[in-house]
Amino acid sequence: MKNNMSVAEQATLFPFTPPKHSDSLCIPVQTWEFLCHTLYLKRYPFLLGPKGCGKSSIAKELADAMGMEYFAFDMGQAFKPKKMFVGGLIIGDDGKTKAVRSEFFKAFVSTKPTLIFLDELTRTPMVAANFLMTILDRQQSYIYDEDSGKRYNKGENVRFVAAGNVGFAYVSTQRLDTAFEDRFIKVRLNYLTAEEEAALIRARFPKVSRDAATQLAKVAEVLRLAEQKETLSVSLSTRQVLDAAAYIPLGYRLDEVIERVILTNYVITGEETVARSLIQTL
Repeated sequence: MKNNMSVAEQATLFPFTPPKHSDSLCIPVQTWEFLCHTLYLKRYPFLLGPKGCGKSSIAKELADAMGMEYFAFDMGQAFKPKKMFVGGLIIGDDGKTKAVRSEFFKAFVSTKPTLIFLDELTRTPMVAANFLMTILDRQQSYIYDEDSGKRYNKGENVRFVAAGNVGFAYVSTQRLDTAFEDRFIKVRLNYLTAEEEAALIRARFPKVSRDAATQLAKVAEVLRLAEQKETLSVSLSTRQVLDAAAYIPLGYRLDEVIERVILTNYVITGEETVARSLIQTL
């Protein structure tokens, strides 16, 4: 039988109510509450979406809202997994060998509520996969230190959230092993709509007129659509749009901002011309 009750209506049935995020984050309520509930259930969200749609901002907001310490790591740089996940050995002043634990290791074994953000998970080097398989096992999550021969279990209140980019600019990303993917709950994200992005611009920069915010958001929408159709190889992040909007209250015209901040992202020969022609139709 279909349950027509909304998340809000079911709140009294559960011992956990999702906390609010800050006003600086723009995300659908249902998506935010689902992410909070996923962490509450001791599952790990895997944020999938195009570059710059706000995945890292969402991860940080989750940690802040849930009262967790936050650590972020770029998995695309995990070419030396032992150094990243465990640490290394040094010779102390007394001549004895000492273990120096990595930031990841300290976060992993923490006794405090902790959220570890694994950015660019789809770019994880294969050499790091074996470490992550045991680290992300929700039944028996641990790190094995071959130097000491000891196994270190994950802190009871440590959680993970991962992110991966999708889109034309990321065709080199690899498909994760099925057993690897099964450790996550996938959550698809997308860019804000033009209306949502215009509202965000106005919220961040009240001195930007409604017309200017709307036009800038439409420019971003058109250029992102071109990237999705593979007409352009680069998309625009929400952060880049906000960076552009920041100049308008200083007296810059909208066309100047587009020229100096938006179009300069298209550096491949011919792409700036294509981008310019696309936005001239607006």
